[in-house]
Amino acid sequence: MIDATGPSDVGVPRALALVENAIGGVCSCAVLHVRQSGEPVCEAAFGSVAPDGAAATEQSVFDLASLTKIAVGTALLTLLDRRRFALDDPIVATLPEFAGRDARRATVSFRHLLTHTSGLPPSVNARAEPGLTQVVNRVCATPLAAAPGERVVYSDCGFILVGEAVSRLAGVPLPIALQTSTFDPLAIGSCGYNPRGPILERTVCTERDAWRGRLLCGEVHDETCWSMGGVAGHAGLFGTADDVAKLGEMYRQAGQYLGRRVLERPTAQTAVREHAHGDDERRGLAWAIKPGDNRPWGSLLSRASYGHTGYTGTSLFVDPTRALTIVLLTNRVYVSRDPVPIADLRAAVNEAVIADLERSTRFDRSG
Repeated sequence: MIDATGPSDVGVPRALALVENAIGGVCSCAVLHVRQSGEPVCEAAFGSVAPDGAAATEQSVFDLASLTKIAVGTALLTLLDRRRFALDDPIVATLPEFAGRDARRATVSFRHLLTHTSGLPPSVNARAEPGLTQVVNRVCATPLAAAPGERVVYSDCGFILVGEAVSRLAGVPLPIALQTSTFDPLAIGSCGYNPRGPILERTVCTERDAWRGRLLCGEVHDETCWSMGGVAGHAGLFGTADDVAKLGEMYRQAGQYLGRRVLERPTAQTAVREHAHGDDERRGLAWAIKPGDNRPWGSLLSRASYGHTGYTGTSLFVDPTRALTIVLLTNRVYVSRDPVPIADLRAAVNEAVIADLERSTRFDRSG
């Protein structure tokens, strides 16, 4: 099913064809949502929300996986604007249980968590001891794998602590903090943890999970987040492509969206600038910054572009040079956990969107 919006002489036909052709081989369901200068260029839905289920629409809800990190990072930055903490404050001031015999732990800051330079490893095994408090305690007891600030190591552990810090600094559970600080100002109505009711009816199934012994639909794919009750800082959010696009657009517009300010301008601008770099990797505050022309970015997004991907097959890319936001949501784990096909698709779609819009003279190539 394709439901493209926008002027009749503007569109992204090659990008749409790429996503349509990926159904069955890369994923079983997808939605492509593109905005240029804040206006929808296209919204297109492909496949079905479940085996033998209803056709997908632009309002289909996906497991956003690590796109959760952008939303939770935003909630933390709203607290920064409220002077609840400073970026270089040690996290032990908020999470005292993180302290330990290793003196380096006392120097781990909020900036380290947001840039994946805390020294924490990528993940912890939460299966043996499930529960939100238990997993947070396990992360807090996990030895550092590197000195803080030494190198970039993408870490779910770090964002588990970001989520817990948001809750403690805001004085409310994480879902409430996200809703009031971020989703309400952006008029995001379908994004949240553990979908229920009418939202569940339009939620896309992800994977036939061998560990849980069932097809996952409305149940978070990430096993650590699932062990935490489906609510965490690193994963767990479900939402639509429109929801995700609003978040990207807010940063592109320097902290505001449709006249509503979510972040102070300096905070939003700082978040999408490089704070740390590693081998073929550049990190902002929760965001990844384009390091080169490799997958999943592609060759045409400008050097100033920023974005994020999610393990289930989701992605958000913003090119401020072109005032362009590209959201591609898929359930690629339904077909395979092989990372190559979805990485290839993301890069190809990014390149096709820009090539299509250049051909329509909507903007000139730059960056």
